[in-house]
Amino acid sequence: MTDLTGGSAIPDPAERAALNAALQANGTETGFWDDQGRPAPWPDDIDQWRPETGGHTTHQPGEQPF
Repeated sequence: MTDLTGGSAIPDPAERAALNAALQANGTETGFWDDQGRPAPWPDDIDQWRPETGGHTTHQPGEQPF
């Protein structure tokens, strides 16, 4: 799931289905959770997600971004 440039890549639907089946079989979490807080499979529409962009934030010297 990492492209050759070193960035993250979203798996295609067939790969997501295979990953979800493997994760469910061994009890591993995907990093996604449903509305009740239970581990959930990869969302079907993840390839349509877009990052939220906001205004530029300015930090004081020595201030952590998070």
